[in-house]
Amino acid sequence: MLANLSLSWPWILLSLLALPFLRRKPFWGLRYAGLGLLLVSLSQPSFVQPSKTAALLIDVSDSLANKALDLSRELKLDFERQPDVYYFASDVTETRLEEDIPGFLSTSQTDIAKALQVVQASDNQRALLISDGAESLGEALRALPNIPVDTLYVPSQANTRLVSLVAPDSVSPGETVEATAVIESDMATTLTLAPSINGTPLSPIVQDIPAGRSAIPFRFQAGDTATIDVSAQLSTSSVQPVQDDAQTSFISVNNRSPVLVIDDPAMANLLRTQNFDVIESGPEAVVSPLEYSAIILRDSASKFTTGQLELLESYVVNGGGLMMTGGPESFGFGAWYRTPVESVLPVNTDLRTEVDLPLVGLVIVLDRSQSMSTGSPSKIDLAKEGAISVVDLAYKDDLLGMIVFSDAASTEWAFKLRRATDQGKREMLNAILALETEGGTVLQPAYEQAIQSLQQTQASIKHIIILSDGKLYDGGNVFGATGQIVDFEAVAKAALDLGITSSTIAIGDGADFERLSAIAAAGGGRYYEALNVTTLPQIFTNEALTATRSLLREEAFSPNIRTHPLIPNAIGSAPSLNAYIATSLKENAETLVDGLQGEPILAVHRQGLGRSAALTTDLNSWAGQFGTWQATPSLLGTVVRWLQARPVSYAAEVNRESQSWHVVVDAVKDGKYLNNETLELRYGGQSANFEQVAPGRYEAYVPITADSNTLVVVDGEEVVARKQVYSQNAEFDTTGGEETLKQIALRTGGKVISATDPYSPLAPANKTELWPYLAALAFLLFMLELFLRRFAEFLPQRKPSQGARA
Repeated sequence: MLANLSLSWPWILLSLLALPFLRRKPFWGLRYAGLGLLLVSLSQPSFVQPSKTAALLIDVSDSLANKALDLSRELKLDFERQPDVYYFASDVTETRLEEDIPGFLSTSQTDIAKALQVVQASDNQRALLISDGAESLGEALRALPNIPVDTLYVPSQANTRLVSLVAPDSVSPGETVEATAVIESDMATTLTLAPSINGTPLSPIVQDIPAGRSAIPFRFQAGDTATIDVSAQLSTSSVQPVQDDAQTSFISVNNRSPVLVIDDPAMANLLRTQNFDVIESGPEAVVSPLEYSAIILRDSASKFTTGQLELLESYVVNGGGLMMTGGPESFGFGAWYRTPVESVLPVNTDLRTEVDLPLVGLVIVLDRSQSMSTGSPSKIDLAKEGAISVVDLAYKDDLLGMIVFSDAASTEWAFKLRRATDQGKREMLNAILALETEGGTVLQPAYEQAIQSLQQTQASIKHIIILSDGKLYDGGNVFGATGQIVDFEAVAKAALDLGITSSTIAIGDGADFERLSAIAAAGGGRYYEALNVTTLPQIFTNEALTATRSLLREEAFSPNIRTHPLIPNAIGSAPSLNAYIATSLKENAETLVDGLQGEPILAVHRQGLGRSAALTTDLNSWAGQFGTWQATPSLLGTVVRWLQARPVSYAAEVNRESQSWHVVVDAVKDGKYLNNETLELRYGGQSANFEQVAPGRYEAYVPITADSNTLVVVDGEEVVARKQVYSQNAEFDTTGGEETLKQIALRTGGKVISATDPYSPLAPANKTELWPYLAALAFLLFMLELFLRRFAEFLPQRKPSQGARA
């Protein structure tokens, strides 16, 4: 008995030795006894009763079924007495180890935190937690008891689950739709996927899947109903939980506007095989308003007015979808560099940083006759702008020169051939800006000087660009011309024989179209008609790019198909492709199919509220086997459907944060933010009000439940957004469960135990503090002694006898 007695401050008992030396007074025994008890209580005595037992917390939720219970019954328990036993899942019940799981205990969820709180409220001084660590309710690490908790990890049941059902948000009537069932399995197994559309079963899919994640696609044709309910149910050849074996999604069916295809017959035919409504036309169809679900473009920028180019840019920025496809007049071949349209594409047509280029020698032969001063802005100013762009594009080792001509005597070098270093570019720009107009239009002297100058260089590429807005007076007796007819075709042909190519630009409606066209044809270059003079800078820069860059990759090879949400999972390897136009990918754009040196063949990009895509090969002539590949129509059809998607006024994004959905809504209409909206989130019988956190942006949180996979955003009673959510049933998500159990043991002072070893817990002893009782008894003795002394004072004093007085 005394062995179980403990003193916190035993040295205080030495004070008891002083008691015999204290002055004795009436009732001194009571006072000394009280002092003695008080001194003993100050030493803080306690009675310690050792314990060798622990409460058992047994997880009986669906993720384990009877595994933890069966293991508990097999454990070698070295206990002094029968332990308290608790079965827990979504709730906790006290029972006996031999009892079955009671029917009233819901096992669909697990709340470890509640089990720990229950054992904390009991008189147990230690606990053994037997679980897989999966938590679908509560957070155990925030509800740790102040007693040691030992943990025993039990792996959950092997499970195959349907994680999500991926389908497009909206489709058109008659469209072939592909949905994908995403499945995760803890084991290799054979499963049967049973999809259904609006309650009508589709053909079951039987497939062997490995452990891990698998995707099983299935297709169907959209009807003319307002929505399509897509459901899927899986079953396996092995015994496993079935609570997470089904998913449902819904798709809106919209009557979409047609797709406008400009000068790309092969793409138009391909889209028709994918049930698209297609309108084929030329640039004249680009008029406001552009009421098309998407626009496919394969043409030169020179065929569009500035207003049309800006309209196409605005169409994308405000929510439209645009794709440019490859062809002889697309991308770098089509004067698209630095146009409004190029600004919204996923690729750049300038390759200055993407390829190794040979040494270039380029001479601009520029008409500065008096007629070039007309217009607003003037033609000479637009020509200066184009020439400045050419200088800007040049590499430091490129050779640039400019000859200006009007009268024969006025022909002169604005700047002679020189390298385009930083200093050289500054001097070139100053010379271009100083140009003024004068005289007539005599080309021959300037053209011949340009040829002679290039002939003397070692450049690998030698090219001349001639620009004029009037009739060439060569062969007439005006402006210093010789009077002899000049055969410019022969001059151009002779230059070509020397390795010097010539291109020409006819600007305005008074240019010498016939002779300029003939020079380009004979000189191996290109001929441009800039009837709309505002397109001149783009034509200039496009010609510089085309002449000095190797834009066409003419080499048969098999392109690389990248992993991307727009790429079907089972698409396989792509066959060979014969040629494509080289471009460079913009920042934040995404490549779906790439070519040599990673150059994009098919790329996509979000721009403003809209979307854009680039297909740099030509289905009409260059695509080779890739163009006839059975997967190409589906691939390109998927991209065009992505382009057709329109931004809604209320766009919702959902992310999971712990046990809640975090919903963010961006409210935009006609390019303007919608502020001060009163939005409400509804989900699984719950509701939450949105809070505005930025212009047009609102957010709300709602706890995740297993009862719903649809989030609805309402404004008043109007549904403005709907979002499918797929949350793996937390009951079967045991990721990190073993680590959670380790942390519980570590933080409470418990141990992680093994099922193969005997469990002999050392619970903290039951400790009973004695000092409060001793102090109370000392107080009572003091009060008794005080009472007796006061009482004695009131008793009559005894008088001495007579004999004693004598």
